[in-house]
Amino acid sequence: MNNKAVYPILVLLLMFASFFSGGYLERQKNKTIPITPTISIPQKLTVTEVTDGDTLKLSTGQTFRLYGVNAPEVKEPFFEEAKAFTQNMVLNKEVTFEQEENYQEDKFGRTLGYMFVDGNNLNLELVKAGWAKVVLYEKRAKIKYQDELLTAEKEAREKKLGVWKK
Repeated sequence: MNNKAVYPILVLLLMFASFFSGGYLERQKNKTIPITPTISIPQKLTVTEVTDGDTLKLSTGQTFRLYGVNAPEVKEPFFEEAKAFTQNMVLNKEVTFEQEENYQEDKFGRTLGYMFVDGNNLNLELVKAGWAKVVLYEKRAKIKYQDELLTAEKEAREKKLGVWKK
């Protein structure tokens, strides 16, 4: 076989291999870092009450729990500060929210998700200010804002903000 015939065959083999190996590598990447899809809820709702830093009542009567974060509960240090922060951000304001596809409601029947007001992610803002800690579950897929939340928590801890003052 002469060189002129070998080159086109090699080029075709390389193209074929690169086409299929790219798909394989993409599937492997997706296996190692699964991200739970989110659902955006375009309807604007109003926050009518703030129970604590991470739990709110909506104009629909639903109780909404911020996903991926945990603010201090009643009688815990910094409860009042976390609640006041959330009230200042969203009380009587129009909000939108996103939900993880697989985690839309908790065991208490509260709607779970990420809340947005004026383009700001309340979940993330609470963590940045030090009024909430990030909560992740080992056996669940990576959540949409996980990297941002963890970075914000690390920075708040380093600056000793909010719950990290101790």
